[in-house]
Amino acid sequence: MRKRVNPWRSLGLLLAALSILLWGLAPASAEMSSGQRNGVERYGGVYRRPLSDNPSSLDPARTSDVHANTVVNQVFDGLLQFDVQLNLRPAIAEFWEASPDGLTWTFYLRKGVTFHNGRPVTADDFVYSFTRILDPALQSPVAEFFMNIDGAEEFHKGKAPVVKGLKALDPYTLQVTLQEPYAPFLSVLAMANAKVVPREEVEKPGAEFATHPVGSGPFRFVRWDQNREIVLQAYPDYYEGRPFLDQIIFKIGKKDLDNFTDFLHGTLEEAKVPASKRAEVRTDPRYRDYLHIRRPILHLLYIGFNTRKEPFTNPKVRQAFNYAVNKEVIVREIRKRGDIVAHAILPPIPGYSIDPEGYYYYSPERARQLLAEAGYPGGKGLPVIDIWTNSKEETTRKEMEAYQKYLADIGVTLEIHRAPNWPTFKKMLQAGKPSMFRLAWYADIPDPDNFFFPLLYSQSKTNRTFYHNPQVDRLLQEARQETDFLQRIAIYRKVEKLAMEDAPWISQHHKVFEYLYQPYVRGIEVNSLGTHYIPMKKIWLKRPGAQQAQRVD
Repeated sequence: MRKRVNPWRSLGLLLAALSILLWGLAPASAEMSSGQRNGVERYGGVYRRPLSDNPSSLDPARTSDVHANTVVNQVFDGLLQFDVQLNLRPAIAEFWEASPDGLTWTFYLRKGVTFHNGRPVTADDFVYSFTRILDPALQSPVAEFFMNIDGAEEFHKGKAPVVKGLKALDPYTLQVTLQEPYAPFLSVLAMANAKVVPREEVEKPGAEFATHPVGSGPFRFVRWDQNREIVLQAYPDYYEGRPFLDQIIFKIGKKDLDNFTDFLHGTLEEAKVPASKRAEVRTDPRYRDYLHIRRPILHLLYIGFNTRKEPFTNPKVRQAFNYAVNKEVIVREIRKRGDIVAHAILPPIPGYSIDPEGYYYYSPERARQLLAEAGYPGGKGLPVIDIWTNSKEETTRKEMEAYQKYLADIGVTLEIHRAPNWPTFKKMLQAGKPSMFRLAWYADIPDPDNFFFPLLYSQSKTNRTFYHNPQVDRLLQEARQETDFLQRIAIYRKVEKLAMEDAPWISQHHKVFEYLYQPYVRGIEVNSLGTHYIPMKKIWLKRPGAQQAQRVD
């Protein structure tokens, strides 16, 4: 017997409870931020958001950075979506059902959903979109998340013309068959990468879909002026009803402090609170009129080692660098206690350990001992090590200088470099150019798999350290197939212990979302996935004298 389901709700609730328990920060929800709603909403207005860098692409199948996903999530829609508590909710799929063995999933699509070119969205469009992710010619960074669909591997290897596990039973019924149980499956379908795209626009002769996307989301793409702005316009035929805002303008490329200044001058509707301003914002009465939202997000900032390049082919060198750096001081004094020191890999999420095994405490003595054991006593014989970032922030510069100082104490010379922008930096990482690099990972689903698999699986395209441990690969595959929740968590604990021992990076901190919003901004919902998953379709502007309209859903 089949039944309609909304599974994994407990995972979202557990995550929310863990976040509040461990970090003491309340979730930012629509109820918290929108004020009294009395049944009347206000349409109109332009919302100006800062975007720290140009996206590498606006094609959902190709994105792997927060800049891109921040925009993609407004232009495109998928089968499912996350709510403020990270529960899975219907999007284009009105409801879904599963076979008793959890292998066959049937999604019933809403009728009347259209792409921005006016064509209805059908089940065939999802078959095309998911098949495209698996196309080896596309080199999608998330292909591995869809490889468990029946026939995906054969298609990916060129042994089959179609993915047999993807079927449109009729225009509004999609069936996906898995070859084995896949625990994060439904959450994957709510990722930014799993959005539906129209084939005729992607394959139009001369089309540049990555820079001129066409989706089915609440806002349609208008233009992208590189290094300046991306403009989106409300889509009047959106299936949930026209969004309240007329436009979203993403302002590209300024530093956090400059954006903060612009915000205070009234030229942005929101701004990240820079580290240098955190204490001031929390205590100075001048900021009381602004909406101040803080909450932990699923994030890891790490200093990666290229494990294919000397001297980082030697795990003892990587371990020595971990012991050499005082992360607590960096977070406390440079980041002004705004974030949480990372003792291992996972943030508070199912599988998180308060006392992880393999934790690297600050010990320059142990660092020097390990360097000597690796054949570099006092650092002798080590080359000058290059460390790269693309961040323009003053905080990042101070962090890099702190690493330079700590490593100099054990005989290591570190040379700091900055790439001009994210797309350039990404190409450098893909080519394996940097020996060390500063990089952030923002989760797309509330599941340990979304940290471990993208960052540690040997074949993952976002494994920037080129880490390879066959035992970790095997355990990660095993965890994906494990349907017992506690057994999955036990596997992930093993993975984290092994990875911490191998030390492919230095885990520095988990980010806390801390933003100010103008007093007239309403309807903000921030879940633990962070800024790129804020549903802009719910935001409206309460301005004196603004035209009122009753929203009809």
